[in-house]
Amino acid sequence: MKTKTIGSLIVLLAVATTMAYAPSAFAEHSMNAVVENAAGSSTPGCEPDCFLPATVTIGVGGMVEFVNNDNAAHTSTAGTPTDGPSGAWDSSLVMMGTSFTTPALEAGEYPYFCMVHPWMEGLVIVEEEAHDDHGDDHGGMEMVTLTAADIAISIDDGAKADEQVTIDVTINGEHVNYDIVATHNGETILDESGVHSHTGEHSHTTSALSADASDDNPIDVTVTFQGFGFPNDEKTGPIGLTNTAQAVPEFGTIAAMILVVAIVSIIVITSKSRLSLTPRL
Repeated sequence: MKTKTIGSLIVLLAVATTMAYAPSAFAEHSMNAVVENAAGSSTPGCEPDCFLPATVTIGVGGMVEFVNNDNAAHTSTAGTPTDGPSGAWDSSLVMMGTSFTTPALEAGEYPYFCMVHPWMEGLVIVEEEAHDDHGDDHGGMEMVTLTAADIAISIDDGAKADEQVTIDVTINGEHVNYDIVATHNGETILDESGVHSHTGEHSHTTSALSADASDDNPIDVTVTFQGFGFPNDEKTGPIGLTNTAQAVPEFGTIAAMILVVAIVSIIVITSKSRLSLTPRL
């Protein structure tokens, strides 16, 4: 069971009804990109930003240089830890202070990971460049009306102390950017800025909770939209649009009390009804 989004009361009506424009699949961007290994990424805990930036977008024929400034050797291998290498590229071990550059890449999406440290994952997006002479919609802009209701937040309920919590964010559109903050028990358990999602969907994992989630101590999540666009490009849309969500145990104390009162009331009403219908001798 998951807790769905609760609309933020602080969203201004004028912002919520803003007409935004999301970039189409064909846009202008850098031909090449540079990605670095996050410091200390040889041990778990850097997720999802073990590669910096974890997601890059380049043009067809472009290349990505992976620079290892960490204190351990890493690889950059196209593919996923689950399915293994895809064959698009494999750096082998990249030693500290050195780098590896991919071959020229064709259009498509290339997930990649570190063979030595499989919790390190990233994504390279290769897209066509825009052209002024397009006679179709490839060079145009897709109109999107974005409101707080289009920012969906889904949180796992029933979290206990020392457990991590998965938070799924879905925003209507492509190439969305946002910030996300989650707090619990007076602590910040998730704080990520400049999150970019090609599809509008992304999953996050909090740090371990210091106490059980409860009616009096829920998990509070805030997502702030930061515009449509590629990471290094100018953003469009209702920047600052916010939505919030809250997660409590699977069956909170208040809900249980309400259910008990309801059951007792039904029993009492049923008993009285039966008594009133019994004929007196």
